[in-house]
Amino acid sequence: MTTQSFPAVESDLGRVREILGLTGVPGRPELATLTRQPPGGHGRLIRPTLALLSYYLLAGADRAAGVRAVRAAAAVELLHMASLYHDDVIDDARQRRGRPSVNSVWGARMAVLAGDLLVVSASRILAELGEREALLAAEAGERACSGVIAETADRFLLSRTEDAYLEVTGAKTAELLSLACRLGAMQAGRGPEEEDALARFGWHLGMAYQVRDDILDLTATAGSLGKPANSDIVEGVYTLPVIRTLAREPALARLLRRGLTAAEAETARRLVLSCGAVDEARRVVDVHMEAALGRLEGLGDPRSRDALAGYALSIMNTDRHAAPALAAVPGPSPAPAGVAGQLRERVQERLDAWLLETGLAATPEEARHPRWSGMASAAARLWPDADAGQLERLARWMLVCYVLDDLLEDPGLTDPAEVVRLRHRLTRLIRELDKPRELDKPRDKPRELGEPCDLGELGEPSGRGEPCGLGEPGDTLRGGGAVATALAQAWAGIRAAQPPSWRARALDHLAEWLEACEREACHRLSGFVPGLRDQLPLRLRSAGPDLALDLFEVTYGRRIDPAVRDHPLFRRALDLGLATALTENDLRTLEQDEAIGAPYNLVRVLRHETGCTRREAIDEVTRQIEDGHAQLDAMLAAAPAFLRAAAGGTASGPDYGLLHLVQERLPGWRGLHGTDRYSRTATGSGPDLARLRRELLPEYAETGLTR
Repeated sequence: MTTQSFPAVESDLGRVREILGLTGVPGRPELATLTRQPPGGHGRLIRPTLALLSYYLLAGADRAAGVRAVRAAAAVELLHMASLYHDDVIDDARQRRGRPSVNSVWGARMAVLAGDLLVVSASRILAELGEREALLAAEAGERACSGVIAETADRFLLSRTEDAYLEVTGAKTAELLSLACRLGAMQAGRGPEEEDALARFGWHLGMAYQVRDDILDLTATAGSLGKPANSDIVEGVYTLPVIRTLAREPALARLLRRGLTAAEAETARRLVLSCGAVDEARRVVDVHMEAALGRLEGLGDPRSRDALAGYALSIMNTDRHAAPALAAVPGPSPAPAGVAGQLRERVQERLDAWLLETGLAATPEEARHPRWSGMASAAARLWPDADAGQLERLARWMLVCYVLDDLLEDPGLTDPAEVVRLRHRLTRLIRELDKPRELDKPRDKPRELGEPCDLGELGEPSGRGEPCGLGEPGDTLRGGGAVATALAQAWAGIRAAQPPSWRARALDHLAEWLEACEREACHRLSGFVPGLRDQLPLRLRSAGPDLALDLFEVTYGRRIDPAVRDHPLFRRALDLGLATALTENDLRTLEQDEAIGAPYNLVRVLRHETGCTRREAIDEVTRQIEDGHAQLDAMLAAAPAFLRAAAGGTASGPDYGLLHLVQERLPGWRGLHGTDRYSRTATGSGPDLARLRRELLPEYAETGLTR
């Protein structure tokens, strides 16, 4: 009906979308999708449509809208988008219209700044339209902000009145719809009576729309809403049905409070539904809809008037529908579990033998200790499609990194001076790793990153004269004992497949990580526990995020494109993923960390800073883990649409290849905490770390400093 009566509306909305697409950060195309919604992300464009229909009603429905009317419609939508960005940050909402919210993808800080940019962009358009347009928009914005502030101040207030609720509803929702209709009418050049009538039409429509929205929060499902249902009660925003129920059901007043469980929130919802308050609220909706339609009397021609009324009714009578689910990018099928399992077992046998050959483990029991066993499974989670040689190369390097971590984290290391000497010794060994040695043989063609070396079924050399790249028994460094030998052999396997620039960067990252491990060990020995503000930065440094990214590039088969690596969404995903993984690690290793006084464990830091109980700290850390996984999932779900929007609608390029890989491997990465190092209780004698330290620092062995 709307399209038939207003034939230009679809093309004019297309013009509105073009203006919306111009909003962004100049010279930063990688940030385009922060302010430009992906395809289908603009919803139904209710407010621009009302602005255009109000214009058609007064100016004539048989031709396209003027430039001023289109710009006014776009400005109203920009203001609306900004309010959604800010609302979702305030509410910590993870979904909007069935899609991940901007703050869940980009983070709260970027969402707030983007919302500010949208407000300023709208203000510029309105100022260009005229002083009156800009002033009216500023007044509407002022009232809307005041309404949200009042609503926030009244959260969990059992004495909230119906008048207070209606005043807030008028301010935060009805004002913007009223502004949309008034701005559209103003561009038609008619008198103030027509403008006022359409503005009041929009205001009553906004009141009806918000009350209906509050009803749907109680009666609809999360799938139809595109966001969690029954959220108002949980968040302490008591809407009209709840206020009326409180007046007659004392049981509800006893139930409502902060921190409702899901079961309590459902009980409260059923109380509201059972007392007739929802039906009463629906009658309030009907009253406002009748008032809205009454304001159209005498405006425009009957056909256009009926079409505008029909559009208003369609807004109210159409249930919300979530946007189509964002499909994950499909990845290749994994190898059969039986074959993969046999490969891991064979590689693990070789790793156990290698631990003994290098001297890292003195006995088979040490080699099979949970701290170091299961490394083949861990490597396979990072590189599920690796062959035997690739898997062993990666597992050896991971194992050496774990050994270095254990050396500096060992409770038997009690002298800060020894910590410093140990770190300096390890750093010197690392700096010697990439120096040319006689065992290095020139290649006719450099091996690509991650290229399989010429190995048989069990990773043995094929006999074709090609170095297998695993690191030969003769590969070693001068001094340092077993650790130096293992470090040299593990690096030889990695080194053979990587270009010099990658190797130099990776060794720098390894040295920086050792410095962070030294700091953590000294903090442990001094009894220092950081504050919450410093915990995550310190924890991240001692976890070696750059090392993790280097390992990923080995499994990726090439360096990550700098444009991708430096993209803010990529960096946010990396930070979020690492922070969540480390927080989960803190929970899984809590007992061990408490026993040795690990300084950066989040549970310990929370207890130290807030004075909460152990159980309360564990609950908060658990919540953070769940929230981190949810945000990461939201980012990955939104990524295809964002990438398509950034690439002008295409679905190809290195970004997509990387996204394929991440989505394919994410379940395996999350399963790293299920490997032996984290999931099994250590029994019997563990690795003899004191022996390894004596070999590294022989000059101090006789003094008793290394025990």
